[in-house]
Amino acid sequence: MRVLLHSLAVISFDIDAVLPSLACLAVLAVIGLVLYRQYKRRAAPAGPAGVRLDAPAPPGGPQPAERWWADFPHQDDPSRSKARPCLVLGYSGKGYWVLKCTTQAPREAEWRVPAGAGRWSPPADKDGYVDLVPFHLPRRLLQRRQGRLDSPALYRQITSRLRWDRATDFIG
Repeated sequence: MRVLLHSLAVISFDIDAVLPSLACLAVLAVIGLVLYRQYKRRAAPAGPAGVRLDAPAPPGGPQPAERWWADFPHQDDPSRSKARPCLVLGYSGKGYWVLKCTTQAPREAEWRVPAGAGRWSPPADKDGYVDLVPFHLPRRLLQRRQGRLDSPALYRQITSRLRWDRATDFIG
């Protein structure tokens, strides 16, 4: 019993000596957590299980946050298509995940995000919207670069609201 009490006294003394070090470790842990959360916000948007958006895009090709003209296959009949602008989300290793851009106002606000003409570099002709439903397209369907979304805050807003449950994969 005497040895046990002596051990407890030593432990109590050691905790007092280590307390400043523990406080420093706690501060470093909080700083690390804040930096990690900022890094995760800047990382490529997360897709559903199995969807990659973080593969390095080939040089000279579409990059995340760029606006490109793409030949979109019709969902009902993939042999037909329509050229329209799109916002590039990322490269999957096989193709590009993109979002359609349109000037038509949405019937339901949760399906589109407003993107004013001045948010693009160079500025677009008209104000428009970015659809939140991703499409996976092969490189050959992305025809030419149109510009870049200049607002990182708007890009984060768009990518945080993606409708992966409605995504269409034209690559497979």
